[in-house]
Amino acid sequence: MRPAFANAQAFPGPSSDALLLIPAAVASGLGELGKHGSLISRQFGAGVRLAGVTTDMPLVATSAEPFGADEFCTNCQVCTRACPPGAISEQKQMVRGVERWYVDFEQCIPAFTELAGCAICIADCPSTRPDARPKLLATMARRLGQAPGSASSSQAG
Repeated sequence: MRPAFANAQAFPGPSSDALLLIPAAVASGLGELGKHGSLISRQFGAGVRLAGVTTDMPLVATSAEPFGADEFCTNCQVCTRACPPGAISEQKQMVRGVERWYVDFEQCIPAFTELAGCAICIADCPSTRPDARPKLLATMARRLGQAPGSASSSQAG
């Protein structure tokens, strides 16, 4: 049986071929870019693995919906201190004309390879802990002036 949208193509992983998944996920409101270079979702924290599909199917566009992870990362140093090679910057940097969190992958990738898949930064990120996430989300919502439980602060990322 032929699929309804024949031009669909799957992309596993955070960056596959021509489709960069983290910028697309942030732009569509699935989460925010964390200091560790991974997506932080409202519902799952940093414990998210992305995959993408390109298609010619008509879709309704959504937009980025900040919930406070970026501001939280500004003051949190957990992943920065936990990173074995020190690849995670404490401050945002200019990257291709945009100020954003920066991970030095020339330092990260060798450690990742040596440790057979590091991910210490993601495991140690406070947003990854399900027991801590509700309080963390409430704190972030208060800092943004949102009421915890409002549509914009409780929507799954």
